[in-house]
Amino acid sequence: MSKNSLTTNTASVSNVSDYIHLSYNAYDENVVYTTDKMNVSFNISFGKGKDSLVYTNEQDLKEFTKEYLVETVENDNSKHYYVAADEGPLLVKIENLNIHTRYNNNCDYALGFAVDFEEPEYLEQNKFTPFNIDRDGSMWSIPVQESIRGYSANVFYQNGKAKYQWTTSRAKNMGEELTEDEKELGIEKTTETTGLMYLTFMVLSKEKEVVQEQEITRSYNMRSGGVDRGITRGITRGITRSIIPDTVAGRVGYGHAATSSSVASTFKYANHTTRLVIPVRIRISKDSAIGDMNCSKTLKGAEVNMERKKIVVAPFLP
Repeated sequence: MSKNSLTTNTASVSNVSDYIHLSYNAYDENVVYTTDKMNVSFNISFGKGKDSLVYTNEQDLKEFTKEYLVETVENDNSKHYYVAADEGPLLVKIENLNIHTRYNNNCDYALGFAVDFEEPEYLEQNKFTPFNIDRDGSMWSIPVQESIRGYSANVFYQNGKAKYQWTTSRAKNMGEELTEDEKELGIEKTTETTGLMYLTFMVLSKEKEVVQEQEITRSYNMRSGGVDRGITRGITRGITRSIIPDTVAGRVGYGHAATSSSVASTFKYANHTTRLVIPVRIRISKDSAIGDMNCSKTLKGAEVNMERKKIVVAPFLP
């Protein structure tokens, strides 16, 4: 983590970096008692992407045009995250993924990952889909070994099999009423929950394939299912103050229609593990240009926006 930090008050400490580092034991100790641990660790970073109306190639849509700063504010009882974004398409990158257990080396592991714009609720730990909201798409499955595939392997601009890009915009003023047109487009009326995106993570597993294990061992000399691509990146810009004064309230939602290549996952829920949901609040840099991409809170609003995009000027015919 970055060494650049400051005390915001007597109880909380703020740290500015270019990623969120997560490390935890995924075993649900309320369900099973074990001296083993399911050690999960990875970094999450955020950045600005490209408009799918302009770029149709998936690799182009995964390209960072700007990396965003993240501020972590924590005390003894809580920890929360702010991302200083620009208006426009939003990218999320998962890297330095490592899932390891000391005693169970008979499985390959993967990280389940999905994004929602309302707090998801699940009936049980093994459920992939929340029951309380309509998620755009489904959960991604990120095999640990995918970390070796290259820069763009674990960069996401939408959920798996989703219809729309993620995007960010400035929030409306608190108390400001929406026009009928804004309501139809799914523009969010500002509340205390505006700007929140929820990142859900689950541990997945499948029985290890002998051929795959030999290949990985030969090529990467890895003893277990962990991949560490080296020293994690830290902030090098000399930031020593909060990002909050340089940003304004933001909102996050669905932008233009987009697609991602995906295949059916062979990974299943890893027994006795617990789900992790991380809320992250988006803020918009004061110097960000005003974007021209719609940011819909609802899937219906995003659909209406894309239907409107189809209406264009008829060509002149002599």
